[in-house]
Amino acid sequence: MPVTLTIKEVPDRVADKLRARAAANHRSLQGELMVILEEVMLQSARQAGQPEPPAYFVRSAEKRASQPAARKAPLHGRRLTLGELWERSRRLGPSSKSESAAIVRALRDERHGR
Repeated sequence: MPVTLTIKEVPDRVADKLRARAAANHRSLQGELMVILEEVMLQSARQAGQPEPPAYFVRSAEKRASQPAARKAPLHGRRLTLGELWERSRRLGPSSKSESAAIVRALRDERHGR
């Protein structure tokens, strides 16, 4: 169950730096603080020799059911990492530069009536 944490009497200079960092990362202050906490916890787990949790986890069925429809996890199980997405796009894309050039030429010729 999520817990609400409160930090009292944060110095203005620290709060300003946090706000600037959050804005630079296109996050809310709450989101930026959550990322910082997660990074610190992962780092301390690595130093303690604990196994690293997965980059993305799939919530249990009962937790998914309680989420709004737009926020449900995909039916296939999990989101792809950036590396996995890149490799999949390379596999599904044109097999060579000449193939993509041929496609572009065909579209250009079709457009100009050649």
